[in-house]
Amino acid sequence: MQIIGFVLLGFIIWYGFKDRSDAVISAFDAHALVMVLVGSCSAVLVSSSHTTAWRTLLCLREMLPGLALFGRSTRAMEVERNQLSALWRDGKRSQAVDLAANSRFPAVKQMLELILNRANEASSNKTFTELRHEEISRWQPAIHNWEMLAKLGPAFGMVGTITGMIQLFRNMSSENLNIGASMSLALLATLYGVAFGAGVAGPIGHYLNGLLDDRLGLLERCEKSVNEIVSRGER
Repeated sequence: MQIIGFVLLGFIIWYGFKDRSDAVISAFDAHALVMVLVGSCSAVLVSSSHTTAWRTLLCLREMLPGLALFGRSTRAMEVERNQLSALWRDGKRSQAVDLAANSRFPAVKQMLELILNRANEASSNKTFTELRHEEISRWQPAIHNWEMLAKLGPAFGMVGTITGMIQLFRNMSSENLNIGASMSLALLATLYGVAFGAGVAGPIGHYLNGLLDDRLGLLERCEKSVNEIVSRGER
C-alpha cells in the first residue's frame, strides 16, 4: 500500500504542473478536485496497512442509511444484553443459554460464560478490557485516518494552489492569458481542500468516534450486568 501511496504522490506533483486548458471562471475545477482527493488518498495509503486502508474506505457506509452496520450491530448487541440479563434474572436459564449460543456477538457469549463460572469482578474486568481493546485496535486506525484527512485536505489544496500559481507565473508572458480566470482555478484547490477537510473528513471522523464510544460504553454495561447477576446469585 505504501508503494501505491508514493506513486500517487508523484502523480499529484506531475499532475499539478499539467497545463489547465479551462480559462473560464467557474465554481468547479476537475483539476483542483483531483489534486485534493487523490492527494488525500495517497496520504492514507502511505500511512496505512492494506486492512486499515480498506476499513477506512468501508467507514463511508456508516454514513449511508441502510448500509450502516457498526451502529446497527451495537444496537442489536444492546438488545441481546438486555434479553440475556432479563432471562437470567427471571430464572429462564435455558433460554438465556440458547440466546447466548445463537448470538453472533462475542461479548454476549462471554457474558454467559462469566455468569456460569461465577467470575469475580477482576476476571470480568479482564475479559471485557480485552474486548474493548479489540474494538479499539480494529476501528481506531481507520478513524485516525479520517481525522488525518481533515488536517491534510487543506494541505493538498495548497499544493494545488501553489502548482497552479507556478503555472500562472510561467505563462504570464502569454498575450492571451486571462489572469482572473487562472487565479480562480488555482485558488479553487484551496477551497476544495478546506471544504473536504472541515466539511467532510472532519465530521466523518467525529461521527465514527461517536460510534466507537457507543460500542465501548455497551461493553462496559455488559461487564456491569455480569457483575450484578453474579453478585445477586452469591447473595
